[in-house]
Amino acid sequence: MMAAVLGLMAGIWGLHQVPVPPAVLAGPFTVLVPVVAAMVALAWFWTARWAPSFAWLPAASLGLLAGAWLAPPHAAAWSDKVLGPEWSGVEVSVRAQVIGLPEHDERRSRFRVRVSETVQGAPGLDLEGRRLQVSAFPARPAIRVGDHLRLDLRLRGVEGPRNPGAFDAAAWFYREGLHGSAVARLVTPMKAAECRASARVVMHSLRARMQDRLEHAAPDLRHPGLVQALVIGNRQAMTESEWQAFLRTGTNHLMAISGLHVALVAGFAGGIAGWLWSVVAPLRRIRRWLFVCVVGLVAATGYAVLAGFSIPTQRALLMLVAFTLALLSRREGVAWRALALAAALVLIVHPPSVLAPGFWFSFGAVAVILLLLQGRIGATGWREGMRIQVVLALAMLPLSLAWFQLGSWVAPVANLVAVPTVTLLILPLLLIGALLAWWWPAAGGLPLGVADGLLALLVMTLEALAGIPVLVDQRHVPVAAALLGAVSVLLALQPLARRMTPWIAMAAIALAAPLRPDLAAGQWRVQALDVGAGQATIVQTRRHTLLIDAGPAREGGFSAGDRIVVPALRTSGIQSLDALMVTHEHSGHAGGVAAVREQMPVGRVLRRNSANPRSDGVCEQGQQWTWDGVRFEVLHPPPGWNSEASASCVLKVEGKDATLLMMGGLDSLGEAVMRRENAGFSVDLLVAPRTSSPRALHDDWLARFPPSQVWAATTADGAGLPDEARERLEKRGIPLYETGQSGALVTTSAQLDQIPATGRSRTRFWHLSASDNRDGLGPPSVP
Repeated sequence: MMAAVLGLMAGIWGLHQVPVPPAVLAGPFTVLVPVVAAMVALAWFWTARWAPSFAWLPAASLGLLAGAWLAPPHAAAWSDKVLGPEWSGVEVSVRAQVIGLPEHDERRSRFRVRVSETVQGAPGLDLEGRRLQVSAFPARPAIRVGDHLRLDLRLRGVEGPRNPGAFDAAAWFYREGLHGSAVARLVTPMKAAECRASARVVMHSLRARMQDRLEHAAPDLRHPGLVQALVIGNRQAMTESEWQAFLRTGTNHLMAISGLHVALVAGFAGGIAGWLWSVVAPLRRIRRWLFVCVVGLVAATGYAVLAGFSIPTQRALLMLVAFTLALLSRREGVAWRALALAAALVLIVHPPSVLAPGFWFSFGAVAVILLLLQGRIGATGWREGMRIQVVLALAMLPLSLAWFQLGSWVAPVANLVAVPTVTLLILPLLLIGALLAWWWPAAGGLPLGVADGLLALLVMTLEALAGIPVLVDQRHVPVAAALLGAVSVLLALQPLARRMTPWIAMAAIALAAPLRPDLAAGQWRVQALDVGAGQATIVQTRRHTLLIDAGPAREGGFSAGDRIVVPALRTSGIQSLDALMVTHEHSGHAGGVAAVREQMPVGRVLRRNSANPRSDGVCEQGQQWTWDGVRFEVLHPPPGWNSEASASCVLKVEGKDATLLMMGGLDSLGEAVMRRENAGFSVDLLVAPRTSSPRALHDDWLARFPPSQVWAATTADGAGLPDEARERLEKRGIPLYETGQSGALVTTSAQLDQIPATGRSRTRFWHLSASDNRDGLGPPSVP
């Protein structure tokens, strides 16, 4: 069975890695795979009887075929409804129902809807049946789960910036089953239609009701977000400082309702059931163990509903039955089969779960625990629990570095404190308080308040541990190296570890392998990141790194420095910056600087605003320096200029193979001054200015500084480089590459004759482009 499930996982995962659209595969695979599967099944039965040692091979092949048969139809159904980038900005009016737990903060409300009718919109566009994530400004706390609304929307397609190490927004939309997003310009409540509510709406309505009960019973909690995370699985109310305290100490798994929590609820309910069975005579007609198990499973199911049936919760609930049978029969192998069965059911119900980090962390953690308990079914006690927590934290550390670029060496100690505190003290108090608050809010305040006090002490302890810099590892590790590192931890703890020392060392050394590019003296590497309405460029030499601009940021919201620039730096193996240059003070260039400086050491900061207290100097014409045989020179502006776009810094990077010129946000006036102040020279790679001026990259300027190729920082709709500049480049036959179309652009001075590597090369079907046409539709024509 294990081989078949591993094959199923491999089949579903593999189908999600191919660039072929799922609709192309769905038809042929639906017909061919069952025929081949039948032949393989016959081979399986024959092998199991006559050659049982090789029975795993046809079993794995059968699972692989099953995965290849299941994944394409599901992906094709999503692709048929998804809204591509060409629909961004289109305005429609729809009727829809809120189907998820809304998130409200001071600035906005965000909620998921299912469109029931398109009232008014672009010709041929019918949104009925599509699920959208809607944001409404300002916040509208009155919106509830199940509400029927009339919405005037401005649509946004399923797409987002594509950068190394950064969050893949399109993959998230696919995993969540969302077909697009929108901003609500007008929200009008409507009378509920006479129809049966879906199971999803009923589930989230129960969660919303419990959320209200908690807030009513204990309105003055210090950590209401943590309380909601542990009771109803809603982590959106957690503050950034709370989340960072758990994340940086490797205890963030406690905020995801998973096996530990579900098992505790089942055990608590089973204990009460056992007491009732002993005191209520009629119940004794039922076998005690059966009554206890049924009550425990019912309680666990109810808790899973409150948690929103996340992947870890699904896994825990599916395994609970099998684990109960395993413990009763004391059969070790049943636990592995339970894990395999749970994984198979989760993937069969929702194949995109294979892309979720939560899937791999949840099932991986249980697999590690089973490996540690191999041959130790009778091992119990606090020492065994401590051993499991320490080893589990170490084994998951490499995977955390691979997925989140963050690992905590203090995690084993932090988990020894946090796990028993949460599971034995805080969670029971919260569950008792939640049950009391549901029926009698006044009675639930006391246990909720005590649990909140314990949470406050726990957060203080975790913040103190997270504040030790040497114990928090923030870097990127390739997935293959992370898996090898996790294997090395498990091998080191096996009884025959001494005999396998060389293999353990070889597996662990992958974590220390350098990620920086192998550049020779005089060579440079450049990355133009896809930051949307802004610009950010990384230039590396053999031993030094320069960041030019850090993208946009919104006050109290998104920061490209935090979400895009820092992950890209760490993915390239960069732990510190030798210099940071802010070409001018526009928010699209300087907005993310603060976030970068908070998370990464910076040697020197050069910016146009000399009055900025965090500036080490003014960027102006005449500045020069050399790193590893590469010469850097600021060509503009002359001394004494202001911080406007016309005074944007222009940097020339000259190596032994090629010359790079970066223009920041230089406008047409600045170009004219630069032509007058500098002698002409040829440019191998030009990073164009981000501007809306139609005179940008004027013919006179291109004649003085002729480029071999041009990169431009643009958005998906082309904003950032005017059409007139594109026409001039096309007329001269100069290749143009745009981050808005290709994602992050990467090359070296020795590879300029090749097409630059990109962060959005179309290797996955959910990475859409504006030229994609779903449903035979296109954006409305403009007369």
